[in-house]
Amino acid sequence: MQHKTLILSIALNGYQWMYQRELKSHRRYAQKYGYVHQAVTRPFVSALGVECCWLKLTLMRAALLSGYENVLFLDADTMVNENCPDLTDVFQTGKYLYMAKGYSNRFNSGVLLARNNVKTIEWLTQVIDAQFDKVQSENDVGWGENGHVIEFSKEVPFIVELEQKWNNTFDYQLTDYIRHRNCGPMRTGFLNNFFHKVVFFLSARLSAFGNKNRRILSKELDEDILSRETNVILSIYPKLACL
Repeated sequence: MQHKTLILSIALNGYQWMYQRELKSHRRYAQKYGYVHQAVTRPFVSALGVECCWLKLTLMRAALLSGYENVLFLDADTMVNENCPDLTDVFQTGKYLYMAKGYSNRFNSGVLLARNNVKTIEWLTQVIDAQFDKVQSENDVGWGENGHVIEFSKEVPFIVELEQKWNNTFDYQLTDYIRHRNCGPMRTGFLNNFFHKVVFFLSARLSAFGNKNRRILSKELDEDILSRETNVILSIYPKLACL
C-alpha cells in the first residue's frame, strides 16, 4: 500500500523559493519509503493570501476521496530528517488522524497525518465548513486553519497525539524526526522573520485588492474562493486525485 500513501506540501506566495531545502527533504522521505510525493508550488501567488493554509484540508480530503490510503501533510517549513521512520510505525487500530502538539501545548497542524476512513472525511469537512466561524479564544492562533483544527480535535476518540519528535517546534536538543521552523522558537533568523513579515504584508494587500474588485460578486461566490482555488490546483496537479 506504499504507493497509496501521499506526502503533500503546499508552498505558494514565495515559500516555494524560501523553503527549497525543506521541500527536498519531503521528496527524499517519500522516495525512501515508496510514497507518492507532491509539492504544490503553483499558482505562484494564491488569492487566499496567508489563508492558503486552508488548502491543506481541502486537498487532503480530495486525495483521500480519490483513493489514497494515507495522506501526510507537511508544512513547507518542516525539515524531515534521515531518521524519520515509516508512517506505519504510528498507526493504531481505530485511529485515523495523527498530530503532535506545538510549543503552546496545542495541536499543530503543520504535520498532519490522515488515514482514509469515513470519520476522517467527515472531520475534514466539518472543519472546512466552519472556516468563517470564530473559534473560542483558547483555541485561536490569530489566522489560518490551525485554531479550527485545535477546536474540532478536542475529545475526538479517533485522533492520536504523536510524540513531539514528529513535529518539533521548540526543542533544539531533541533528536527529532521532523523539525518545524514555524512562528515559534525555531524561527530565529533575521532573514527568515523578515521574509514572513513581507509575505504577510503583501498577502494582506492582495486580499484587500481582491475584496475591492469582488464587490460586484455575490457573497456566496466570494466565499467560495477556497473551493475555486482547490479545483485550480487539482487541475494543475492531477496526482493529488489520480486514484
